[in-house]
Amino acid sequence: MAELPTINLALYAQTDVGMVRSGNEDNFLILDLSSGKSWTANEEEPHELLTYAQGYYGTLLAVSDGMGGALAGEVASRIAVETVRDRMLQLQAHEIYGNMPFPERMRLAVEEANLVIHADGQTNQAHRGLGATFTAAGINNNHLYFGQVGDSRAYLIRQGDICRVTKDQSLVQQLIDAGQITEEEAETHSYRNVILQALGAHNNVNVEVNAIALCQLDTLVLCSDGLSGKMHADEIAGIVNAAGDFKSACQSLINLANERGGEDNITVVIAQFSGSGLPLPNGLIEPQSLARSPDTPTEINWNTGAKTDPLDQAGTQANNQAASNTDAAKRATEPLPLPPKQATPFTAPLQRELPERKRTNDLSDRVEPITAVFSVEDFETDLSSSAEPINPPTAPLNSRHTSPLTAELDGAPAKRDSSANSNGSLAKPKNSKTNLAIFIGLLVLGITGLVFVATTYVSRQKAESEAQQLESVRQNEESQKERQDNIDQVRKKITKLRNELGANTKLSLQNKLSDWLSKLNDFDRQLDELANKSLDETKNVCADIENKIQKIEEEFNSAQGLIPRRNVNRSPVKL
Repeated sequence: MAELPTINLALYAQTDVGMVRSGNEDNFLILDLSSGKSWTANEEEPHELLTYAQGYYGTLLAVSDGMGGALAGEVASRIAVETVRDRMLQLQAHEIYGNMPFPERMRLAVEEANLVIHADGQTNQAHRGLGATFTAAGINNNHLYFGQVGDSRAYLIRQGDICRVTKDQSLVQQLIDAGQITEEEAETHSYRNVILQALGAHNNVNVEVNAIALCQLDTLVLCSDGLSGKMHADEIAGIVNAAGDFKSACQSLINLANERGGEDNITVVIAQFSGSGLPLPNGLIEPQSLARSPDTPTEINWNTGAKTDPLDQAGTQANNQAASNTDAAKRATEPLPLPPKQATPFTAPLQRELPERKRTNDLSDRVEPITAVFSVEDFETDLSSSAEPINPPTAPLNSRHTSPLTAELDGAPAKRDSSANSNGSLAKPKNSKTNLAIFIGLLVLGITGLVFVATTYVSRQKAESEAQQLESVRQNEESQKERQDNIDQVRKKITKLRNELGANTKLSLQNKLSDWLSKLNDFDRQLDELANKSLDETKNVCADIENKIQKIEEEFNSAQGLIPRRNVNRSPVKL
């Protein structure tokens, strides 16, 4: 019996309440899917999960940041990690769902957690408005799969360099993607704490899934925004690379976040991968986005299998039965690989220490963390009230350099008054102190006027700029919705026609039915490829597919001897 390539894990997880909050609404999950052993923030540290050899089913790591009034945030994050833990184990043991690809099982488990949290918020008045972010990293074979909801983050450190492999589902991230603001501007933006998705906020959630191939000694860091909001990525890498073990690395990261304010709860999970099952690092970290598979069900039905669009499941199950039985037998009979005798890569220095990198932006003044989830439409209001005015100079005028003006006035020669006496005598000059007071008064008025005009102009410009940014985001949201509506409409037509074709039992049409069904599958794949296409391109592709669907319908009706629908006279008969 061939042995599975070994992948060793060394890890640690830690959560901290921070310096301001009274309760901890964060949670984490460490789950060995092969043994069923798990570790969450509510449980004691299990020694057997700090270093182990990964089994057949792989591993799942996650961080969740709860939100809501009273204890609702703590409840939401706990439900999130426990539901995902339970569903992942149940899905892999199911005779139908166990055949789904690993990333799709992970996606489905997170979606189930969303339904459970949303239902709790709807039925329990004390938990009204609860929600949670969720960032998961699943390890299966030699691949990492990430599932993202909200703005907790995942970083990967390879050969000392760090890369963020998840994208925040936040308002400022959309502004960054649209080119409206930079990463540096996002750190101080007035809406930097607004996220657009969270588990439990709505009945449906879009779990962003991507994948990356693992390499030898890759180090994964998962964290809540209580950590990522207080330090840059290269600071995280520097601390992890310099640490002698992951426990001290977690503590050092938490300590730094607390030193910089610690306004939010702080959670961090660090894991390193090694073993014969991993190739040497190639220096490239390029996450690949994974679109939702059309075979992934929209809801779990443990009794009958996938509850999704009807697709002739009998044929699909027949085609997959042989492979399913082979895989099931393999999982049932092949023993898990034994841990190596020395599986402790975290006891040695993790990576070479990098030179300190200087940053110009300090995140230590980050204000109150996220407390709610909003949609873009919530911000379609006049932003002028939120514009931050520029404070006028506060230094007193008499502290500025005014001595040249005083000297000039005091030493000026007396001028002849226009009302001089006829004998040519000079009029008495005015008091120089009075002249200076008048001059200073005029100067103050002038400066005040300039500051007022500048403040008004800058405030107006900033308000207009933010309004344009939000309008751009709103238009992008509408475009995405219209694009998805077009795709959904075509999918319904494909499903309807597939059901009609599948219900036909005429032997004379079997060859044509097979060809038509093959074309419908091609149409499904074309729709999947529209995930990142523009609205116009999506419309064109959808229109083309609809025309082809109509031709297949006409051919099908003609083959059955039916009159084409467009030729049917629906007008009343005239006598």
